[in-house]
Amino acid sequence: MILHLVLFRLKPGVAADDSRLLRVTGAMDGLPGRIPEIRLWQHGRHLAPGGVEDPLAWDYGLLAGFADEAALLAYFDHPEHGPVLSVWEEIAELAYCDLNGGIGGKPAMAN
Repeated sequence: MILHLVLFRLKPGVAADDSRLLRVTGAMDGLPGRIPEIRLWQHGRHLAPGGVEDPLAWDYGLLAGFADEAALLAYFDHPEHGPVLSVWEEIAELAYCDLNGGIGGKPAMAN
């Protein structure tokens, strides 16, 4: 499995109740039902453990899993992905990393 990790840092002036943020996170909820290559999908706001805001922490995260590189590339090219990505690019700075989801030489398991 390939894990696709994306971090989002909201741009100045974009608040937690911004309509664009609410719209894009709602759209993300539906992507696993519309993009068959998605095997694992978890996203949400940074928890700020202990209520302490860390300036190094990113505001939002996505962890997605795909069977292989071909499935990941199909996700990138899927027509449902582009509009969601465009909204995120409008409201946040993004960083991502794609990595092998195996642990100890064994494939990662999705819940």
